[in-house]
Formats: sequence, C-alpha cells, structure tokens
Amino acid sequence: MKKVLIFLIFLNVLKAQAQDKIAFGIKVGQNFTSVNNVNVDRNSASYHLGATAQIGIGPLFSIAPEVILTQTKLEANPTIADLVLSPGLKPETFHLNYLAIPVLAQYKPFKSLLLQAGPQYSILLDQKKDGIENARTTFSTGEFALVGGAKIDLGGFFIYGRYVIGMNNIGSAAEGYSNLKDQGTWKTRQWQLGVGLSLFNF
Repeated sequence: MKKVLIFLIFLNVLKAQAQDKIAFGIKVGQNFTSVNNVNVDRNSASYHLGATAQIGIGPLFSIAPEVILTQTKLEANPTIADLVLSPGLKPETFHLNYLAIPVLAQYKPFKSLLLQAGPQYSILLDQKKDGIENARTTFSTGEFALVGGAKIDLGGFFIYGRYVIGMNNIGSAAEGYSNLKDQGTWKTRQWQLGVGLSLFNF
C-alpha cells in the first residue's frame, strides 16, 4: 500500500510539472501570396488549415511543430499593353496545394504574446491550372521556407500572423507555355493570418 501511495504521489508530481508543457490545437486562416519577379497579381488570397502542437522547454521558450494543408494561388491577368505586344496571352490561375510542416521556436516576452520563427518544408500535393487542367510540369515538388510571426494567446483561443519567405525556386524548367515569366526567380512571399483553438494540454 505504501508503494502504491508513493507511486500515485510521483504521478501527481509529474502531472503538475508537465501542466501546460504540451498543448495541441487546430487552426484555420487566410494566405496572401506573391511571387518575386513573376507576372502575377500581388497578394492573391487562398487558405490554410491544420493542426499545431506546443512543447514547453522553459517558462519563456517552447517549440511549435505544425502540419498544415495550405494553398498558394497565383493569378496572371495580362494588361492591355501585354496583349498588344503578345495577343496570345490570356488570364491564368494556378492553385498549388501543399502539405506544410513548419517547426517554430517560440519566445514569450509577455503573458499572452508569443514570437515565432523557424524553418518550414512544404510538399506539393496537387496543382491545377485554371482550376481544371493539371499543371504537373509547371512547379517543383517541394519548397523550403523561413517563417516569422507572432501569436496572441487568449486562453484556449488564439490569433496569429506570420510571414513566409520561400527560399528556393518553385518553377520547373520544363514549363514553357504559361503567362508566368522569369522562371529562374519563382520565389514565394506569403502573409498568413488566422485563428486557432487549443483542444487540450498536458
């Protein structure tokens, strides 16, 4: 009986020490994407949704791995000058669907504010041109990016904003028919804004 009591006390101590050290939640939000030096509209809107975790490593620091389904939308709308020079141009829209895996370090300077930064790798799951035509040869299969942002914890509910800087060329050299020009510099820049819900803590 004494050993059982000691074991239960030990479990309670572990639980107290682990309180709020590990948390899981869900998130959803909006993307606003542009591509450097490419003939597409700036800040085309799309979406993202996924699951997030938070692993505490001290009172001020934590690690936040995430798994996110996210879409990059690129829209090309030729101007009148473009059409005069190249009558064959036409509006095009590309939807790139990724599985993104960011692993962010978090610093908590204030009670409800967390600053975030870290790497992200995105795996291209699907890509469509004008919502229908498969654009498999247009874009590379993955993207490495750097992420920076902030999250405000409102007690079980949180809001966040972050900026994602693509580090590699997402364009494929095999592509030669779209309005997206300057393929050597297809690097994305994306704002993300969203909300989330913490489901449970350990």
